[in-house]
Amino acid sequence: MAKTTTVSVSDEEMIEAIVTVLLSDTQDLQTLVGQLVTRWPTASALQIIHGLAMSAGAVEQMLAGPVAAQAAQDAWRMAGLVGVDLRMMEQLDLPHKTAGDLLAYWQAHDRFFLPPLA
Repeated sequence: MAKTTTVSVSDEEMIEAIVTVLLSDTQDLQTLVGQLVTRWPTASALQIIHGLAMSAGAVEQMLAGPVAAQAAQDAWRMAGLVGVDLRMMEQLDLPHKTAGDLLAYWQAHDRFFLPPLA
């Protein structure tokens, strides 16, 4: 049986979107992660982690200074938190392959990456 991969965004496009936020004055990675899964719900859930990790690494390599270091640390932390959520989804026997699966989990179980309810 062939493995199917659902990707609706290139790694480069996702990394560019993340780096743009990392380097902005109003960086808010927590909100950005929620926006990524909403924007690309059919992307692999692991692609979200990959994008965050690659962006953190790129910022660490290319830029120096406390602002860049903090942005990279925040991206690493968000990647880790998404990974923890994927593990919880697996433990709960919930679908955990796509960004849309992450969004569904967050809506039902953990709104950390989502805007507050009105």
